[in-house]
Amino acid sequence: MLSLSLVVLAACLAAVAGCSPIPEFGESTAEDGYAVGVAAMEREDYLLAIEAFKHVTMASPLGDWADDALIGLADAHRAISDYATAESEYRRLLSDYPRSPLVPEAVYKLGLSFYDQSLPAELDQSMTLAAIEQLEYFAATYPESDFVPEAGEKIAELRARLAEKAHGTAALYLRLGDLAAARVYLETIVEDHPNTKWARLALLEIARSHVREGSTAKAGEAYDRLIELYPGTEEAAAAEAEKARSAP
Repeated sequence: MLSLSLVVLAACLAAVAGCSPIPEFGESTAEDGYAVGVAAMEREDYLLAIEAFKHVTMASPLGDWADDALIGLADAHRAISDYATAESEYRRLLSDYPRSPLVPEAVYKLGLSFYDQSLPAELDQSMTLAAIEQLEYFAATYPESDFVPEAGEKIAELRARLAEKAHGTAALYLRLGDLAAARVYLETIVEDHPNTKWARLALLEIARSHVREGSTAKAGEAYDRLIELYPGTEEAAAAEAEKARSAP
């Protein structure tokens, strides 16, 4: 049977949201409690969802709805930016219900909890790295999951953020005139994040740094790499034009 506090909370939150109250359950089942949580999630009543899903996990931890409620509980915590609790609940599903069909989803959403905490490129990128590691693990472990395409998109976004971070550092060294140090970061972008726009720009700036030093041969090599690796791009066109102008 649902606890009195849960029933009262359901009625109060439903009234505040202007929705039809979720009915009380006489002989409540885990499925009933889960239904309360799902309805609350759909209305974005995340505090109610947390209470409902928590009720199911505590009242029937070995029942058929326990893993569903646990991932719902984690999702609700993530929705209110309580990432530490969300991570804990996703991990609890993985440890307590290792044979659940929801395991792949939990692995993916654990990565999303890191993704949600990833900061802009100019700030600390530790969560970006954690998200990439988790999402790549998910995609490699569960390649047939429907979440894999979305995971790939998020990985690409996160890698672009890391590349932007490295480019910002390289740009600082270029302004300071330390061209060798700048090239270290630019080469890292090309090697580690080749599918980002920052890789194309990095190769162009590598070539230009060699031009500034009077090394026409090394500049030509960088221009050629850019033209070969990224044909038809704006940066490749710039490389062809600049290489022609610098030719003896």
